Amino acid sequence: MTKVGLMLYTLREECAADFEGTLRAVAATGYEGVELFDLHGRAAADVRSLLDELGLEVAGRHAGLDAIRADLPELAAELAVLGSDRLVLSWIDPPASAADARAAVTTIAGAAQQVRHAGLRFGFHNHWAELERFEGGSVLDSLLALPTDELWLELDLGWAWVAGTDPAELLERARGRSPLVHVKDFRSREGREFCPVGDGGVGYDRVLPAALAAGVDWLLVEQDETEGSGFAAVARSFDAVQRFLKVAA
Repeated sequence: MTKVGLMLYTLREECAADFEGTLRAVAATGYEGVELFDLHGRAAADVRSLLDELGLEVAGRHAGLDAIRADLPELAAELAVLGSDRLVLSWIDPPASAADARAAVTTIAGAAQQVRHAGLRFGFHNHWAELERFEGGSVLDSLLALPTDELWLELDLGWAWVAGTDPAELLERARGRSPLVHVKDFRSREGREFCPVGDGGVGYDRVLPAALAAGVDWLLVEQDETEGSGFAAVARSFDAVQRFLKVAA
């Protein structure tokens, strides 16, 4: 059954100031799990204990290329304690040419091999640039052509929409290989103004049913920038997601 979680990057300042208090607020809002990008100086065992107390699961963890290359054994050990085996590459530099796009795919495939050898499942999180088409297609086109057991995709549905792609159609293309998705909304494609889910133009009343149909395990709310209270923003997003899921059911 599909679960609703929060990418904690949304509340990164709150996490840095009071990690435990932030997790308690996330759980109280109703989220079933979190996606991590940092443990904020805490031991993995302590974080796991707190998450268990709050009934929050770990959907996965983000890391950059440098961390994957230098700290993979530590990341694998950390995830083992946290109860997840999903490691997500959070970012690559936007390709500016077909050659850049090919190089990005080679880099991602190499990281995937390294991560698999460490006993983890490797995912890639897209932004807008990986959907830009060059001669030979986009980075995401090439990643979708890789064997399913080599790489899964954490589709960011909001960034896909900003790039001019229909998120529902992309979910269908990636059916069976996108267990985690980011649920992110924008006021418009042009301004790239982040907003709570349901307040923008992505159209999650149509997109979330498509995510369910595609077999997504986790709907992970993320809002890169918030106005006012981050807690209020993630609560508003949670309520909207629940409303859309209720209609879809």
